[in-house]
Amino acid sequence: MRSNISRLFLAIGMSVTAAGPSLAGTGELLSGDASETVDANIERNGGALLGPFVTTSARCRKTSDSSAWIIEEPRYGKAAVVKKRGEIAYGDDHRYAYCNDRPIAGTMIRYRPATGFTGDDTFVFTLRFSDGEVRTKRVNVHVE
Repeated sequence: MRSNISRLFLAIGMSVTAAGPSLAGTGELLSGDASETVDANIERNGGALLGPFVTTSARCRKTSDSSAWIIEEPRYGKAAVVKKRGEIAYGDDHRYAYCNDRPIAGTMIRYRPATGFTGDDTFVFTLRFSDGEVRTKRVNVHVE
C-alpha cells in the first residue's frame, strides 16, 4: 500500500522562507545517507529561516512535526531551532506541488549573522522525522 505522506525539504525537497532581507537557497544531495548541503545568500544584518520541516498529507495538512538540533554552530552568527509558520515549497515536479505556497507551522532553522558581518559562514543541523528518518544538512551562508 502506497503512503500519501510526503516531507518538505529545502530546494531539493526543502522549503526556503526569507525572514527579513532576501535569501536564495539551493540544495545538493551529497550521498545516499541523506546528507545535504544548502547554499544561501542573505543581506548583512538580515536573517534567514529554513523550513518548515514537517510531514504532510496529500491534502496539504501537517501529519507530524520533526525535531531538529544544531550540531555545528556557525562561527559568525547564531543558528537556532524555532517553531514558526512558513509556506509549503515542494519542487515544481513534486507530486504535491499543488500544495506550494500554503501556510503551515513546523520546525524551522533560523540563522542570523553577527551585527555588521559580511562574508561566508557555515553551520550543520540534523532533522529527525516521526518515522525515525534522520537528515543532516550543512548550510553554507554568504552574507553580503
